[in-house]
Amino acid sequence: MLKKGIKVQILRKESYWYKDTGTIVKVDKDIKYPVLVRFNKITYSGVNINNFAENELNAIN
Repeated sequence: MLKKGIKVQILRKESYWYKDTGTIVKVDKDIKYPVLVRFNKITYSGVNINNFAENELNAIN
């Protein structure tokens, strides 16, 4: 179970942050991409946050 504050690695190959790590900010229910993750690295358009499905994330200890 993923919850707020956990560090995760991104497994979505199309993502700018593929194999990068981020911190879970919020977990919703009943939507396609319920996990909101914040990163230190910023994209070319100035974004540092994105939604992911739970199966696209790997929790890091």
